Amino acid sequence: MKKYFKLIGAIAIGCLLGLLFSYWYFAELESEPGININKMDDSYSAAIEKASPAVVNIYSEQIFKNNKRSPQRLNSIFDSSDQIRTSLGSGVILSSDGYILTNQHVVGKKSIRVIAELTDGRKFITKLVGIDEGTDLAVLKIDDPKANFPSMELEDSDKVNVGDIVLAIGNPYGLGQSVSMGIISATGREFDNPYSNYLQTDASINLGNSGGALIDSSGRLIGINTLMRSSSGGSEGIGLAIPSTLALEIISDLIQYGEVRRGWLGFSIDKQSLLLNGRILISQVSENGPAAKGGLRQNDVLVSINNEIASYENLYKTFARSKPGDEIFLKTKRGEQIINLSFIAEKAN
Repeated sequence: MKKYFKLIGAIAIGCLLGLLFSYWYFAELESEPGININKMDDSYSAAIEKASPAVVNIYSEQIFKNNKRSPQRLNSIFDSSDQIRTSLGSGVILSSDGYILTNQHVVGKKSIRVIAELTDGRKFITKLVGIDEGTDLAVLKIDDPKANFPSMELEDSDKVNVGDIVLAIGNPYGLGQSVSMGIISATGREFDNPYSNYLQTDASINLGNSGGALIDSSGRLIGINTLMRSSSGGSEGIGLAIPSTLALEIISDLIQYGEVRRGWLGFSIDKQSLLLNGRILISQVSENGPAAKGGLRQNDVLVSINNEIASYENLYKTFARSKPGDEIFLKTKRGEQIINLSFIAEKAN
């Protein structure tokens, strides 16, 4: 019986010492400058505070064709079948001198006026630098030499992994700047166009979020929110964003040339073969195209692309990022023979 009392006493003393140590430890923490134990829970306020000033609301006045004929021709600079509508969206300031990245569908093909509203309430009329329908991106510029604008820090989107925490910032339904949280659900998503290489997220993306920022937990830009897959018209947890790495390449061309200069390779692959057995089988080679001139043939199987193991991701990067004049190196398997080929990318029409 005495042994039990001794054991209980030892346990009580241990608990008391543990409580005293805990009290001392947290008291020391609270005395440290900048540390508040009441705020040690998970929060992304620092990331939002860092990134949100560079996210702007975009108001675009666009010309839309009206199929209904007017009974009377109006005296207007527009045809009576034209209508002016205001489109709402978001944008991201990428430089302190006022370059803004947004979606092409936010500003349209024929915009009369595009206004960017900053979080501090300032509004600026912007100039359209260029659009790229292939990736649905557009670059705007605020021309105000006296102003200095908050800009977004970029992260390499190629480093993003499935499961990473992300935050979507934008102007959903014109309500004003809002934030939603989720994770990266998938990378390299292809949808609706040959240049798509989307990041997929379950962070809520709604109408008006287009052109807004998808950031990581450190407040750095990893993507431009572009569209959602939905059967109801609202967010259903499948949002798609253009990766920052791809967006940066598009911006560079639009600012420098006013258009995106893409290389044309002149071949296509059999996607069914890729899905079924992982082989990149050449299904078609354009006559007199760059690949044909280099010796590529239908039914060749790609072994390597630019000295890297052939994969769909590598092929996509080569296809989407090649410029006219780039030399492309391929290693193919033709029957039992391994063949090394090279050709020069030409300008895409």
